[in-house]
Amino acid sequence: MEEIEAITLHLLVHHHPTTINRCPVTAWPPPLSRYYKITVVLMCFVVPTLVPWYIWGESLWNSYFLASILRYTISLNVTWLVNSVAHMYGNRPYDKHISPRQNPLVTLGAIGEGFHNYHHTFPFDYSASEFGLNFNPTTWFIDFMCWLGLATDRKRATKQMIEARKARTGDGSA
Repeated sequence: MEEIEAITLHLLVHHHPTTINRCPVTAWPPPLSRYYKITVVLMCFVVPTLVPWYIWGESLWNSYFLASILRYTISLNVTWLVNSVAHMYGNRPYDKHISPRQNPLVTLGAIGEGFHNYHHTFPFDYSASEFGLNFNPTTWFIDFMCWLGLATDRKRATKQMIEARKARTGDGSA
């Protein structure tokens, strides 16, 4: 009897290859992945170029280079800033044994993602920062989506957990 239950459980968790091949999701890729490349080109370059050109009469040249290329370049550099500067400069109030750090300049540029030491110490915390009222538009957006009912099951680190971790492994800067 236990062997039958084990086989049944295995089949519930791991699909047989023939079942996977018949699955409509793998047979017909979802529209998002099917049209991914064209969607990226349209939303990242074409729409940001056409809106200023068509709506307020900006030249096509300026629209393309300012609204598309400059915006894309700034976004990439801010993203890379999180993975470089936030791993080299700043304090480590939660865990001094890892390289990610708290960096206020990265927080401003990356709309709240500069609380990197906290994020790596408490990866399950949706807010990525201990402080509720600090500049963190990403958390504000998630909270708003929760208020609308579009996000659920947000997890936060408790104050006791944060204080215990600060005392145990922090650098004493917070």
